[in-house]
Amino acid sequence: MRGFLRIKLDTGLIIGTGLIYASYAKICVWEVIGIAKLTDKQIKIREYLKSAWNLSDRSIARALGVSHSTVGRVRKEMQKSGRFDHLSNTADNEWMNHPYIQANKGLLETLNPRGLRAIKNIEVLDYMQAHPQIKSPCVAQAYLAREKRQQRKDARVTISLDDVDIRVADVRHVEQFDWIEDGSIDLCICDPPWDRTSIPICEGISRVAADKLRDGGSLLVLTGGSHLPDIINALSANKRLRYHWLLTCPLPQGSPASVSRLKIQSKVRFVLWYVKGTYDGDIVSDYINRPNSSSATDKTYHEWGAPEELISELIERFSNPGDTVADWTVGGGTTAVCAVLLGRKFIESDVDENAVKTTLRRVRQLFGYAR
Repeated sequence: MRGFLRIKLDTGLIIGTGLIYASYAKICVWEVIGIAKLTDKQIKIREYLKSAWNLSDRSIARALGVSHSTVGRVRKEMQKSGRFDHLSNTADNEWMNHPYIQANKGLLETLNPRGLRAIKNIEVLDYMQAHPQIKSPCVAQAYLAREKRQQRKDARVTISLDDVDIRVADVRHVEQFDWIEDGSIDLCICDPPWDRTSIPICEGISRVAADKLRDGGSLLVLTGGSHLPDIINALSANKRLRYHWLLTCPLPQGSPASVSRLKIQSKVRFVLWYVKGTYDGDIVSDYINRPNSSSATDKTYHEWGAPEELISELIERFSNPGDTVADWTVGGGTTAVCAVLLGRKFIESDVDENAVKTTLRRVRQLFGYAR
């Protein structure tokens, strides 16, 4: 039963009122009592202990400007509750024996909870030891992450024809994609037709992407604005994919798309960004200034061909060399060509057998074959 509960002590003092479930009343009562007993100073000590349980009472007292006896009392109350036993697990304390910690023991007393969490990372400690001018573990963590991202982007990867797999398959039929291993795709880019015929195609793209993308992988779908709500609904049908953001980029100069019935002259295209799980890539801008040349159209191999400048930019932003990129509406093969040139493995399909043949020919030419 759900309702308002008024909680009283024996003295009749009201200590809490709230909308709770009766089945959880006992838990909520003790939570209210516990909060009521804690002063601001004790709350600050408890939060600090959550990040630095293994520091001595005196070290924490000096860091917070409180007495060590107060720290000791709060620690004992936390131990008695049994809810913080995981903090005293000595198996996770390897960082305390790191040479940098041994040489800079006073540093721990100057750190806030965020800094204490960062310094427990052995890689951060190694970085600070190698760069003594850096005194903040948070700064070291940021520099380390930036260097790792740059290393991934600069990796030199050699792609062979064996790393490219292009087949005839209809994305509206998920069973036709059993040849692709689940969770093996890092990035999927699709550019279906921009009319109503793309709605069932987008539903299929969503289902296949949900199976084949790895956790943290991205799905990018290029589209126009005419049927944007319907396209979003189709792509959102599979709950394993989560809408992340809407990216925009300019249409090639001199070729704005007109929608006369709505009196709209569109000068941008949209890129719908979906993620499987939690996105684990870099921070990216939601405006992509590609293509930025007047001759950036690419209709040579397919009537719906996307500009190579744009596809290359998307691949570089959302994947790393050696990753696997997919496109299930391959068209004239622009995504395949850009992926190979950027050192990505590639898996591609299309319902049109002629489109697949065109793509295979273009990719083979990259490896020196005549056709």
